[in-house]
Amino acid sequence: MVFFDNFFANFMGNDSFQVDIREKENTYEVTADLPGFDKSDLNVTYDDDILTIEATRNDVTEDKDEEGNFIRRERNSSSYRRQFMLKGIDEDKIDASFKDGVLSLELPKAPGQEEDKKKINIK
Repeated sequence: MVFFDNFFANFMGNDSFQVDIREKENTYEVTADLPGFDKSDLNVTYDDDILTIEATRNDVTEDKDEEGNFIRRERNSSSYRRQFMLKGIDEDKIDASFKDGVLSLELPKAPGQEEDKKKINIK
């Protein structure tokens, strides 16, 4: 079961990073496109069935004259956060890597964690 908690970010017009989640028989595969970020800019947690991916970047642009005096100095900070509900994960076996601006996660399903589904009759 996957729950996307991004409604308000899209509603408000915020830019966000793209995430793909693929459910396979024994795992969830998550890829997040994070161009321009470094591995040190990322924080990924899994707690209480919630996968959280956070990316924060602080940029400083400086232009100086020949004497070293600032002509222009700009600071830009951007922070993004996405959360997903992924139940029945074997937390000890989560694997993560970051290469060329793409975060890849593999979240193995815990054995014996079949979801109970209740059929709803439509009248």
